[in-house]
Amino acid sequence: MIKPKTLCITALLLSALFANAQSGWQPTQNELAGPLNFLASPLLEGRETGKRGNSIAAEYIASMMELYGLTPAGDVWQGEVWWFQDFEVEEKGLSCRNVLGMIRGDDTSKCVVVGAHFDHLGIRNDSLFVGADDNASGVSGLLALSKRWKNKEQRPPCNLIFAAWDAEEKDFEGSKYFVENFNSGLSSILFYINFDMISRSDPQDTLCNILEIGILKGHEESKEMIERHNALSVKPFILDFWETDGNGGSDYKCFAHHGIPVMAFFAGLNADYHSPADTRDKIDWDKMIRVLKIANDCLEKILYPL
Repeated sequence: MIKPKTLCITALLLSALFANAQSGWQPTQNELAGPLNFLASPLLEGRETGKRGNSIAAEYIASMMELYGLTPAGDVWQGEVWWFQDFEVEEKGLSCRNVLGMIRGDDTSKCVVVGAHFDHLGIRNDSLFVGADDNASGVSGLLALSKRWKNKEQRPPCNLIFAAWDAEEKDFEGSKYFVENFNSGLSSILFYINFDMISRSDPQDTLCNILEIGILKGHEESKEMIERHNALSVKPFILDFWETDGNGGSDYKCFAHHGIPVMAFFAGLNADYHSPADTRDKIDWDKMIRVLKIANDCLEKILYPL
């Protein structure tokens, strides 16, 4: 039998642990709405790679990273590192631009990468595809997470790279280029977290409570970590996992192909996918906030495993 004093101490410890798990960071709708509404504005003409609206989106994302205090992590230009990683895909006639910001960690030889693509489909047959869920939602979440980690009192144990990918809709050219040209070597990337379409639900998910997450094939630690943090949530998701070893439909595939552990957060294939009806007024803010909270909880565990 457990002694009353021991039972009391155990209860207090468990209560403190549970309270801490429940009171962790989550973004507000206000801080998500600003970037999402701008990126999904008709003024950006659907953010198609190589078009004017795409360039405006890249400049905006860089300006937000600068506002939040991140360090540029792109190309070196005139002796200085800047926010952009520019590249050409000649066989497709594409001029592309990733946006890269960083929070320097204690160990600068290692990093965790958090990414979301900012390009979309542009204008097709006189129809405008603004891409609110796909993927203004993911970029908005990326920026909110970068702000949260920059505002922490202590530096992370390793570098955190926040990457807004271009040309995902053109066969993942942005993330592909990053991976193929990562100067520090791929072994230095400890983990990759991806946000793509995190604010809507599949039509069959009438309660808007299913969260789909891709993990590296055979990496059971990722699944266990997600399940543990989800179970501690005030409103747990119904989790739907899939595995990848380099296959898939978003930027995580470029990392998984090289055996890098991934978590790919995806709220569901909504009825307006790749249509002009994917607009700002249909965003499920509550679901988006919950997705980002569990993603942040997992990022905390990746960085501080003990």
